[in-house]
Amino acid sequence: MLGRPTISWPAVLLAKIGVAVSMWLLFTAAYSRGPRLPVPILVMFSVLLDVGACYFVAGLLRLGSNLRVGLPSERTELVTSGIYRISRNPIYAGIFSLMGASLVYAFSWLNLAAVAVSVFLHHRIVLAEERFLALRFAGYADYRQRVRRYF
Repeated sequence: MLGRPTISWPAVLLAKIGVAVSMWLLFTAAYSRGPRLPVPILVMFSVLLDVGACYFVAGLLRLGSNLRVGLPSERTELVTSGIYRISRNPIYAGIFSLMGASLVYAFSWLNLAAVAVSVFLHHRIVLAEERFLALRFAGYADYRQRVRRYF
């Protein structure tokens, strides 16, 4: 389940802390007794939250035993079906959408900084993973041409 990191472990940890901070700020705002938000903001929040949750969960479920944190040393298969027909990185796309929902619902400068750092670092992880997949799987170049990186 744990592979070789695509970027330094401190950077990976910082990316995950950014996600945790953003989600904590969202849950804190959702359970506080603050003012109600306008309907358009709630609609935008709901769409981002629902899309993010669906992408994230579908990506995790479809990867199954191929799920790793980092690059695997053992043999794995290239998953291109299910949600992976729509997005090459649905787990990351889901995380980005969930953090977007957090920004809409619970905007703060801390949340914006956490999201910006996390998205930047996760995108660097994705680029390194794509280089790895291109070297490991002959069919990856064709898959990359057919399917978007995120959404």
